[in-house]
Amino acid sequence: MRLRRRAAAAALVLATASFPLLGAPGTAVAQPGGGIVLPVRSHWQTLADSHHVYVSAPGDDAVLATDHDGQVVKKVEGLDGARGMTESADESTLYVALPDADAIAVIDTATLTETRRIATGAGTEPENLALAGGHLFFGYQATVFDSGIGSVDVAEAAPTVTLDDNPVWYGKPRLASSPGAPDRLVAAESLGTAGMRVYDVSSGTLRETAYSDAVGDVEDVTVTPDGSSVITADGYDYYHQRWHLSDLTQEARYETGPYPNSVAVDSHGTVAAGIVAGGEWDVHIYRPGETTAYRTVALSPGYANLLDRGLAWAPDGNRLFTTRFPYSGEVILDIVTDVAKASSTITLSAPPTNPVGTPVTVTGKLTSLTPFPKHRVVSVTRNNVELPEVKVRRDGTFSFSDTPPDWNTYPEYTVTYAGDDRHVSGTATVMVEFVG
Repeated sequence: MRLRRRAAAAALVLATASFPLLGAPGTAVAQPGGGIVLPVRSHWQTLADSHHVYVSAPGDDAVLATDHDGQVVKKVEGLDGARGMTESADESTLYVALPDADAIAVIDTATLTETRRIATGAGTEPENLALAGGHLFFGYQATVFDSGIGSVDVAEAAPTVTLDDNPVWYGKPRLASSPGAPDRLVAAESLGTAGMRVYDVSSGTLRETAYSDAVGDVEDVTVTPDGSSVITADGYDYYHQRWHLSDLTQEARYETGPYPNSVAVDSHGTVAAGIVAGGEWDVHIYRPGETTAYRTVALSPGYANLLDRGLAWAPDGNRLFTTRFPYSGEVILDIVTDVAKASSTITLSAPPTNPVGTPVTVTGKLTSLTPFPKHRVVSVTRNNVELPEVKVRRDGTFSFSDTPPDWNTYPEYTVTYAGDDRHVSGTATVMVEFVG
């Protein structure tokens, strides 16, 4: 399955599908099934700050900036093969890796213009970026067979670029850092089994402080805001892993399912963990300190794969941004604005067959990690025909009986909870065969 995902990712980068044209900046194209069609043909990373959502698009040589409502602010073009991004702590500067130009672009976020370009050396093809210890670090191609980590002293008027004198990576490493551990840089293998390392970069150089060989082929990695933990999205596994930053021992894991490809943490420590699930429970959201998701998000419409590195939080945690790639060929931005609400899960049970002309009884249960209001009901339809509402008992169980018309031998019952101040809506269906 991993090979399939790699092939799909490659196909996306090379995609040349047509997209609806946007008018002036400040417009957006809404997709009928929800989400916003972005005017880009590919995707590498989604990043958000207090004002913007940034999407790097290698196929367009561009970074697209939208506001938090998905309205396009500007498409910054001329960025050769734009891939990895990172931003200064004060959100004034966006750095973009340009592998096709062997350089890093420096973008003024107030004007969304490129102010300078830092050459990283012929053939380096920088890809992943992180700021730590007062330096900008980048994963790059060091030799034909090895990749390394370079650094730039961005405080200098003429920045000094330092390349790795001991490259140990197969693929260009994924990089991550956090204000909570300002002198630590995390690097994780992107293409092989070279593991993950933590470096002390307070001196401007790489001094390894921790290593683990328990992870590899990492699609995404992040460091928690308090600087205590690292979370990885490793496409081989059916879960996201959380590691102690100090020694890279496993701290916990999130049972998300196949195949982890994205992770993001908001300023409060809320974790969003994304998987490739074809529109079914693509994102799992966890409160700080918990490893059971209080909310799952299915990107709509179906068969809309969450993209690698396709999750980003608004810094205050009030919005979650996701980018997806439906089979129709667009890059879609979805904005989850009710992210604090918990999921409403409905399970249904009914006999597989029932005699024609006699009532069938359907039983169910409504559950959530967050308590429901005392009085609640679920709505019921039979093949889109409304039936009476059903009261939910204190323990979350409910039941109803129905006798469909004799001609309806395969009725499908849909049960829906409309949601409330603390819960999003939930729905489930069950079908019964009526036999003569």
